[in-house]
Amino acid sequence: MFRRACRLLPLLAAAVILSVFGFASLSSANNQGQERDGANNAQTCDKSCHDRRFSAWDEQWLMMSIEGDLFEIQGGKLAQEKGRLQAVKDLGATLVRDHSKSLQDATKLAEKLGIAVPHEPSPSQQWELRVVAQFSGREFDRWYSDLEVQDHKQDITEAQDEVDKGCNDEVRRDAKDEIPTLREHLKLAQAALDSAR
Repeated sequence: MFRRACRLLPLLAAAVILSVFGFASLSSANNQGQERDGANNAQTCDKSCHDRRFSAWDEQWLMMSIEGDLFEIQGGKLAQEKGRLQAVKDLGATLVRDHSKSLQDATKLAEKLGIAVPHEPSPSQQWELRVVAQFSGREFDRWYSDLEVQDHKQDITEAQDEVDKGCNDEVRRDAKDEIPTLREHLKLAQAALDSAR
């Protein structure tokens, strides 16, 4: 019976991951629809924001960006250790390099604006890393790459939302500057996922 339970553990973990991604995608889609519907009713941002002035939207995006950088750095290191395919190891190394720079830039900006700097990924991101770390070999490559594909799609959407709806010019510029790199990461993650299938 113990052997049977051990064989079912990866399937259970996969089901949990799929349900989380499905729920997150549905939640994200619902939120995007609500944001678009409510955009006409929302108070427009004071575009005169500069220096130390920022909106709650700017603050939230910058904090999420920092948490995301921390998540990508930890996940990238995990991919370099556990990845079987070279494409997955290379993806991990690229994410560590690029998100370390992004983390440095975002942290400086947050400190300049007086925004609290997170020191670890969000609880849900930490959980995702713990779940993916349970896999090994080709299963790890596939699940990690898929996680990165989904995560970067969400990151691109959130960065574009900050560009479109943010108030502080520096925060909006940081988001805009991130988008090309995030798109490149998405391509690399998709290529790694294709290799892992």
